[in-house]
Amino acid sequence: MKKLILGMVFVFATGTMMNANTATGIEKPNDCFEDAWEFGEEEGGGDETQEWYWMNKYYTMWCE
Repeated sequence: MKKLILGMVFVFATGTMMNANTATGIEKPNDCFEDAWEFGEEEGGGDETQEWYWMNKYYTMWCE
């Protein structure tokens, strides 16, 4: 009896995952993190600490 119930749980769990709404053909939203990363690299000038600082500054001001 336990195996039957456990098997039914797996069937319903799998069915739920298979029936999840999947969107196709939707454009990728603008990834603000990538923009912040590029900004940090431009403003940091090769210094990792400065790059992180400017990336963090951009992300907290424009992405949140």
